[in-house]
Amino acid sequence: MTLKDIADSLNVSVSTVSRALGKDTSGRVSPGLRATIVLAARQANYVPHPAALLLRKPQVNLITVLLPMETGAFASEYYGSILTGVVSASREWETETRVALIDSNTEDILEQIRNVSTGAGGVLCMARPMTLRQLVKIEGFERPCVVLSECLLPHIDLSEVRLSTVGVNNQDGSYNVTQMLLKLGHKRLALINGPAIARDAWERERGFTKALKEYHVSLDSHAIVHGLFSIEAGVQGWEQLKQCSERPTAVVCANDEIAFGVLEALAKDNIKCPQDVSVVGFDDSRLSPRVTPPLTTVRQPVAELGRAAVELLATRLCNPSHESRVEHRVLPVEIVNRQSVAPPPSRSDS
Repeated sequence: MTLKDIADSLNVSVSTVSRALGKDTSGRVSPGLRATIVLAARQANYVPHPAALLLRKPQVNLITVLLPMETGAFASEYYGSILTGVVSASREWETETRVALIDSNTEDILEQIRNVSTGAGGVLCMARPMTLRQLVKIEGFERPCVVLSECLLPHIDLSEVRLSTVGVNNQDGSYNVTQMLLKLGHKRLALINGPAIARDAWERERGFTKALKEYHVSLDSHAIVHGLFSIEAGVQGWEQLKQCSERPTAVVCANDEIAFGVLEALAKDNIKCPQDVSVVGFDDSRLSPRVTPPLTTVRQPVAELGRAAVELLATRLCNPSHESRVEHRVLPVEIVNRQSVAPPPSRSDS
């Protein structure tokens, strides 16, 4: 006996029968009709199909990870490292992981999340960027949800976000590496940053400018360049930095790929790194110690982001009756010193 058989016998729709027999939806059917449907199902010895039950009822131990619907998401070293942390933590917390893609450019992001997270107990959202309007919709999601803080737009105050988030201390990382260059004597610094719409780029720029202000170092109007987080952006960024009234002696890059592009452009112009220009990156990607010269960079604990997210979700899933508590975890970063940084050249050499 199927739902359709019961529906046909009572001359009602299949969806009405499904709602009447559902634990969370039976209240949406009038008491009299609900009683008739329940009686008919009992007399027919109706048993829901196991697959249907799986889709309808969330599995407490299943977490859906949402990646952006963009080319290369699965090949990304960054996302791959986060997923490594997710899988590692899932073993400890005895959870399962499912990966899905969503288009964060669509206004109806909540409907997308509902569709791809069917059957899941919790959601980790890594799709970006996310507007305040979309965030408010996700806050109304009926299951635990954790968001990477970098998915949020700049200027959104985390204290006002009612979802738990995980992220790294981008501002401190950029501030510390800029301060290191200033202590070495650099006075002509530049920043090749990611897109202005990206929260992590915004935070890194804040750290960069904060260090310059504290050391009373002026900034050339052409010394901050925005682009993608790519090697090409580093090459193009260096071309733009040539417009500075004086060539920078140090370039802070928003990620390692941008730094690789700068190193490539410097080599093409026969400019030595670090003797003429120091270059620093952000991430500590797997290629950073293998480029020439090996790149000084800011290491962020990418895999730990995934682990922290699973821990937050698993804690909620294991204690569903407890009052939900919003938590914003900010993981520390550290400078990894290699050979792409040196004191600035003397005036006669620059």
